[in-house]
Amino acid sequence: MTSSPLALRSNFDDLNLAEASLISCLTRLKAGETRWEHSFVIAGREMHVECLGNAYGFPHGPDNDMMLVLSNLFLERGKPRDNSVECSAYALLKMLGRTDSSQNYRIIHDSLTRLSGTMYKISGWLDHPGGTARRVTFRFIERVEEVAAEATSLNLKSFGAGTKLRVTLDKEVAASLSSPRVRPFDLDFMLKLPGSQSRMLFRLLDTLWYSDPQASSEGHLDFELLELGKLLRLTNLRPDSIRRTISPIHDELIASEFLKSAVLSGRGATQRVRYVLNPQRPDYPLTAEQLELVGRLKLLEIPDSQARAYIRKHTVDAARARLALAERILASTSRIRKSRGAYAWDILNDATGKYVDTAGGGGVVATVSQMKGSTTHPVEEDPQAAFDELRRFEDALPAEEQWERHRGAIKLLLGKRVGQEHWKLLEARCRAGEVSASALLREANAAMAALSMHDFVETVVVRLKDEGVPLTSAEG
Repeated sequence: MTSSPLALRSNFDDLNLAEASLISCLTRLKAGETRWEHSFVIAGREMHVECLGNAYGFPHGPDNDMMLVLSNLFLERGKPRDNSVECSAYALLKMLGRTDSSQNYRIIHDSLTRLSGTMYKISGWLDHPGGTARRVTFRFIERVEEVAAEATSLNLKSFGAGTKLRVTLDKEVAASLSSPRVRPFDLDFMLKLPGSQSRMLFRLLDTLWYSDPQASSEGHLDFELLELGKLLRLTNLRPDSIRRTISPIHDELIASEFLKSAVLSGRGATQRVRYVLNPQRPDYPLTAEQLELVGRLKLLEIPDSQARAYIRKHTVDAARARLALAERILASTSRIRKSRGAYAWDILNDATGKYVDTAGGGGVVATVSQMKGSTTHPVEEDPQAAFDELRRFEDALPAEEQWERHRGAIKLLLGKRVGQEHWKLLEARCRAGEVSASALLREANAAMAALSMHDFVETVVVRLKDEGVPLTSAEG
């Protein structure tokens, strides 16, 4: 038997499977929930999908991960002629990013059982781009066998780390995976998302962004709330129920920096959702142009991680223009009492119009424009006053506005270090005003500059667990 890798090198998705949205976003089903049916338009094409499940229900939750892992395992093994792939149950767990436990073996057993026992009837299936849509009927998995001395049907009682599996995909699925309808897909990023629901919505939105030229040109994806609920294969389609389901998913996808925003508008059954995706996710490699801009930011004494995050969040043209302004202002400033990096970072992120470039003739003069309660003065005469004024302005902002203003930078500095659970707690305390996001960012930047980030993060985590202890120092 072919040896089983513990990590997949293949990262693709099949557009037929993804556009049909075959897996429900639900994490658990009620007794008797075994089918759904839906007619819809996706990427300009009419589709109709009927799903007929079995005693284990219809595919949902972790079955999305299983479908993608098996598809990529099939591609990585060179598209075997018999449409089957072999691997150990342990290897399958590792490819899914799951730990070695009896509960997880039960999860993958049930997932394989649903995907092999569920019948899909689909109208709108394409064999190649621009082709004629047709109808297909299939089960994603034709059969699952336990491989020992000879192949037998899957035996739950002996299903564990040592179980050797042979999974045979349906011929329609295998043919589609061998067609031009397969596209690159960031499976690694998806599997790192914290929940099966966020992974499912990520796959749907990423697919539509790829399939629909209008969405990518306009910079956003729009859905009717009820239609989105159907595409997520929810069984309770009351507007309030759909909102309760998708709100925490939005938070996870924004925290992961896949989504820039998710905005609901309207009332009742007429509500709509608009998704705006970030220009570039943190897992995508930087282009040569972007790397050149990162280098220029580092010359302004901005740390590498902050520089890369800034470039990812802005278009090349916008970042280049803002960077040029910062370079000109710093070049014309005679005295900087704080660090050049902090001053440059403030110029780069200013959204108030505070910094005005009045370049002309033989030199550059940058001034701070009129703000509420402040007077106009040359930057080069007293940069410390400008810094202190900015600090007072930010500290006076409402807690929610402080968080929205600084969330990206705080996420960059602390997100991975404190972990997902503590990050959510940190966000809640900042939004509630128990922690000043402005002060937290200043202290995190100071810890980064002093090479004491490890101690700072440990202190934050300890204090997060004790609601009576402030996260930041009195000085902020």
